[in-house]
Amino acid sequence: MESDPLFVLAGLLAAGVGAQWLASRLHLPSIVLLLATGLLLGPVTGVLAPSALFGDLFGPIVSLSVAIVLFEGGLSLRVSEARKLGWPLIALVLGGLTIAFGLGTLGAHYIGGLSWPVAALLGGILVVTGPTVVKPLLRIARLKQRPAHLLRWEGIVNDPFGALLAVAVLEAVLLQQSSDGVTLAAVADLIARVLGAGLAGGAFGWLLGVALNRAWIADHLVSPMILAGVLVAFAGADALLHEAGLLAVTVMGVVLGNMSTHRIEAIRHFKEDVATLLIGFLFIVLAADLTFDDLQGFTLGTGLFVLAVLFLVRPITVHLSLLGSKVTAGERNLIGWIAPRGVVAAAMGGALAPVLEKAGYADARLVLPVLFGVIILTVVLHGITIGPFARKLGVAGGKGGGVLLVGATTWGIDLARTLGDAGVDVIVVDAAHQAVTQARLRGLEAEWGDPLHEDVLDDLPLERIDLVLAATPDDKYNKLVALALAKNVGRDHVLQVTPTEEAAPHLMGRTPWGEAGSYAALSSRYWGGRRFRTSELTEQYDGEAFRAQNEDALVLFVVSETGVKAVGESDELPVGAKVVWTG
Repeated sequence: MESDPLFVLAGLLAAGVGAQWLASRLHLPSIVLLLATGLLLGPVTGVLAPSALFGDLFGPIVSLSVAIVLFEGGLSLRVSEARKLGWPLIALVLGGLTIAFGLGTLGAHYIGGLSWPVAALLGGILVVTGPTVVKPLLRIARLKQRPAHLLRWEGIVNDPFGALLAVAVLEAVLLQQSSDGVTLAAVADLIARVLGAGLAGGAFGWLLGVALNRAWIADHLVSPMILAGVLVAFAGADALLHEAGLLAVTVMGVVLGNMSTHRIEAIRHFKEDVATLLIGFLFIVLAADLTFDDLQGFTLGTGLFVLAVLFLVRPITVHLSLLGSKVTAGERNLIGWIAPRGVVAAAMGGALAPVLEKAGYADARLVLPVLFGVIILTVVLHGITIGPFARKLGVAGGKGGGVLLVGATTWGIDLARTLGDAGVDVIVVDAAHQAVTQARLRGLEAEWGDPLHEDVLDDLPLERIDLVLAATPDDKYNKLVALALAKNVGRDHVLQVTPTEEAAPHLMGRTPWGEAGSYAALSSRYWGGRRFRTSELTEQYDGEAFRAQNEDALVLFVVSETGVKAVGESDELPVGAKVVWTG
């Protein structure tokens, strides 16, 4: 019985989401289960043959899916963050790209035994590190800001450049086989098309940003318009040069993500869900498209090359590119180890290797097995070791003793200032531009965005945070924030104002202040004239004396040498600590 493409497509999307769900339950890297699913459906059982099923549409489906994933990555990059990183970022992206390409090509030829054109193609593809696998690792490890930001930027920026490098190799091989060969005019034409694709993507992103700012696009059409824009920009740039669309959509995402528009949040909501669907789909179909002949061609030499990529090429690349920079030895060692490959590497191999094989290079069929070997090994090893290795090298963020206040309300801003006066490092985050502006005008460090979105969460300096307080007027939202942040700082370190409706403790943050700590009660106190205050306890004026003098006081926090702690009515107030309270 012939497979129904509609049924298969729906099943693939469901299988992708299901594998990611199971991986989260088992605390395994999702890519491992996705690749296992693809191999089971493809070469093991023969149930699925994507290229035969989808025919000529298989390549475009993969390419457009990768384009959306890369746009999502570009959308999260902040130019201000790049300025702070400075020269190390430039060195890692440009210098690292060149060194990794050279070493990877040499290794693939001399260790893997591959022909020079195939080795160069692999060298170009393997310079990429995917944001789809880097970002989850960073979220788990909670690194210090500089290594975390360098790894994230490298993962997103290197993807399109690595893709273009691989395309350039392919173009050079095909030109060499043509009657004219590689000429200066052909090289100049290639460079012009690459620059044109990048400029077109940037212009498209800017135009969309202007349209959003001036409300030319209705709210219900924002996400569909952006998605259609990404696909059109990719297709247009791809017409200039095969796979140049990847550069165009990445630049488009960066430009749009750095424009001042509050409506970008609508895009973030939508693209996270779409990217999750597509990542699962891509890994399964690319793995399923392998054959047993491809897997059996994996030799000892190619196996040794896979190991060389991890243990030689990456460390040497990072140490050479960051030589003389301010990046510490510990940070260089960690960055030199962490370089998981993801969906872009697999997609590029699936798109370009068959072209090279048709050009007469039989060993091009080994490209995908080698790439999957690198992907599986890097994801598993890096996922297991990033936390312990970061702690060993002293680049893990740890508990910084600060407070993250979610909700820049009027009294929330006052509470943050009072905590700051008591010596606490406070960061305020809110999804409302005006609220964030007010917090900044009061001298607070405030970030704009919704912490439920992974891009916003990635940008927050969680290595400085010990406690999170969700204090918005929306109890349900506070519960969601508490659940989301508990994964990063631990459930015992997440607080929320007391909700009006009871909920299971595991479905919300801690509520140490009882009914007096609800949003309504705290607001009533504040607007009734009871402001937040700080009192220092001494042996003469201890906790008992404080409570006797301030019988109606609601003590919220105790700040001592050991850090900041939320306290309840019956908790002891230690001598030498500062008490943050409201009368």
